[in-house]
Amino acid sequence: MASSGLRQKDIERLNEVLASGNVTMGEQVRQFETKMAGYLGIDQFVMLNSGSSANLAIFEALLRPTNGKAILKVGDEVLVPAIAWPTTIWPIIQLGLKPIFCDVNRDNYGLDIGLARSILTDSQHNIRAIFPIHPLGYMLESQEIHALCKDFELVELYDTCEALGAFRDGAHAGSSGIASSYSFYFSHHLTTMEGGGVATNSSDLANDLRSIRSHGWSRDRSDAAKWNYGNSSTDQKFTFVSTGFNLRPMEIQGAVGLSQLTDLDSFIERRRFIASKVKDALKGSALSIIEGDASDTLYARQHSRMLIGILDSRGKERKEKTRAAFEAMGIETRPPLTGNFLAQPAAKQVIDSRFNARNFKNAQYLTDNSFLIGCHHEYTESQIEYLTESIYQLAHIG
Repeated sequence: MASSGLRQKDIERLNEVLASGNVTMGEQVRQFETKMAGYLGIDQFVMLNSGSSANLAIFEALLRPTNGKAILKVGDEVLVPAIAWPTTIWPIIQLGLKPIFCDVNRDNYGLDIGLARSILTDSQHNIRAIFPIHPLGYMLESQEIHALCKDFELVELYDTCEALGAFRDGAHAGSSGIASSYSFYFSHHLTTMEGGGVATNSSDLANDLRSIRSHGWSRDRSDAAKWNYGNSSTDQKFTFVSTGFNLRPMEIQGAVGLSQLTDLDSFIERRRFIASKVKDALKGSALSIIEGDASDTLYARQHSRMLIGILDSRGKERKEKTRAAFEAMGIETRPPLTGNFLAQPAAKQVIDSRFNARNFKNAQYLTDNSFLIGCHHEYTESQIEYLTESIYQLAHIG
């Protein structure tokens, strides 16, 4: 049931840009950034070539700003969830910071905020930032996280790559804190094929992100004139003011993003409809949806349904049989993100040995007893009917 997410009108916009000859980052990307900032209700949005790159650029910008003191320094610790995507964790390690892992909440796959508070009271740590994931479309309680950051003087960051369009109390996931990352991969709420970005209310940080995504260049900064004309020792067109990478998106990605953004809310509502049908199909069985407190009000859409987490309460062995039965009926499954990240071979190679996977009991429980299925907004009515009927049969008949 996989879908590229690209509609005919998206492809037509893509082809128009290709035909124009303007293929590298330009006006389409800038327009998309403006529209995304407006959608999220934040001041600045900087597009990059992926959500993973967005995470990398955030930490680089905090470590080596062009204006003022560094917000983080090499050796600082960052609190992260034990169920995570690899590129939530790798930039922290690659840039000389240290991840400190916190177990997750069984109800929503997200970082356990109460446990995080306990970890932060432990004086052996030098935790300077927190980087929780809004998991699978579910928006964590940002006000609680904000209070935690205030109490312990933490840099408040979010990985929102899975939760575009979720909001609580009228505020979008990722709109609080210093910076938040987003992903526009083909299976996500909005696709630019590959692509991602960073939301921030800091113009200084946004300018540094613009430099970092393009080799450290000054040219896309709003304060470029200050750098270009204040330094007679360099060519004004080739002034480099920060560290950097090549993380630029392409114009076709900006164009597709603009086309998709006009329909984003309808995409999300379609996903939520599919999730509700799956939830109904599981009622009264040993299977249930993992969704947190996903209640809705006028000012809350706490779950934008990236994927659907299904818990099998009968244990790991039965879960594996259930998952195999789903696959046999043509319903693709996958583990929750990477599962318990500390159990991954790569994690064992580079992460402090004190973080033993067995000590993260909720992360391991969810790894052993749950799996994910899709709920893409382009599922047809017949696909939804097949999905829900198959799930009902598997859950109630076996």
